[in-house]
Amino acid sequence: MSKIDRKSRKEEVQEYKKQKILEAAEVLFREKGLDGTTMRAIATRAGYSTGAPYAYFQSKEEIYADLLAMSLTRLSKYIKDKVSRAYLSEGKARAAVFGYFKYYFDHAEDLQLGLYLFSPGEVKKQGFSKETNQHLNSRLLSTLGYIANCLHDLDDVDAHLAQRETLDAITYITGTLMLHSTGRLAIIGSAPEEMIDRYIDQMLKRLSA
Repeated sequence: MSKIDRKSRKEEVQEYKKQKILEAAEVLFREKGLDGTTMRAIATRAGYSTGAPYAYFQSKEEIYADLLAMSLTRLSKYIKDKVSRAYLSEGKARAAVFGYFKYYFDHAEDLQLGLYLFSPGEVKKQGFSKETNQHLNSRLLSTLGYIANCLHDLDDVDAHLAQRETLDAITYITGTLMLHSTGRLAIIGSAPEEMIDRYIDQMLKRLSA
C-alpha cells in the first residue's frame, strides 16, 4: 500500500469516527439536552474510549455547534429545492415560507437543536466563541435573506418590507411548531399545516395590496 493510499485510508477512518461521535451526540442531546450530556457519555454511546471525542472536538458545545451548522445547511438546501420546483414569483414566495415550516415540521430533532440556543444552561452561560457565533448566524441569516429575496421578487415589494414580513413569518412559524410539538394545537383542534397556509395567504394579500 502506498503512502497516499495509507493516508486516504486514515482520513476515511477519522471521518467515520467523527461521524459516529456526531451521531451519538445528536441522540444524547435529543434525549438529555446539552446540560445532561457529557463528553464521556458521547464517547460511550459512540463505542469509543473516553478521550476519543477530544481528538475531534474541544467540548460538547463545539459538537453542538457542528450539528447546528449542518442542520442549517440542510434547511437551506431544502428550501431552495422547493423554490426551484415552484412557478412564478408568488409560487416561489409561498414555497420558500412554507418550506421553512415543512422542514422543521418533518425534522423535529432539528427544531429542538435550534431552539436549544434560546434555553438556559451551558450554551447560554458559556456561549460559543465569537467566530462560531458569527458562522452560525451567517448561515441562518443567509437562509432568511433567501426567503426575503423571494418575497422581494413579488411585484412592488421593497426590500425592507420583504425582510420584515420574513421575520414575522418565521416568528409565527416557530410559535406554531412549538405549540404543535407540545400537543397544544391538537387540544384545540388546529392543524399546523392549515394555520401556516392561512398565514401565507394573508401575507401574500398584504404584499399585493
